[in-house]
Amino acid sequence: MTKLTRREGLATIGTTVAAVAMGANASRAASQAAAAFDQSNVKWNTVEGIDHLWYHILNVDKTLNVVDVLFKFAANERIALHRHHADYSTFIIQGELRLYDADGTLTEIRPTASFVQKPGGGAPHTEGGGDVDCIAWFSNKVTNGLIYEILGPNGETLGTLGLPEFEALMQAQEEPVQPIVPG
Repeated sequence: MTKLTRREGLATIGTTVAAVAMGANASRAASQAAAAFDQSNVKWNTVEGIDHLWYHILNVDKTLNVVDVLFKFAANERIALHRHHADYSTFIIQGELRLYDADGTLTEIRPTASFVQKPGGGAPHTEGGGDVDCIAWFSNKVTNGLIYEILGPNGETLGTLGLPEFEALMQAQEEPVQPIVPG
């Protein structure tokens, strides 16, 4: 009998539970569970006042004015209305990212493994996960110091996040898991 690590054992249990719950769609459930991004080493953080969103800042480069961050969007929920002020790229690691315009109309679905580059600006919108939590990498290229503008229901500015705020958030988060160098 093969001995499983704790992580492999938990993954196997999760796959089995998903398969039983899905009944006739057991193989599909098993495939989805097996394909889920292992986030056990990610230390998720939250920003007070922004529900349904978790973050983990990967890097803040003040020389290049780039902020790289992982975001996790709750399944079937939406985050606060906001506007992107920095040029950005996204890569969807897990699930799908759904974008909605200010009135709530679904405008775009970015599936797993999709890569998008967009200029800063654009209309205010909300974002959220599809049927499972969405995990996405965002790389923000700061041009005017501002990255995100958080908006209220009438389009009023409630807050902003720029390079200094992301640097402070990164310094406040737990140290990320580091690579292991055999030697």
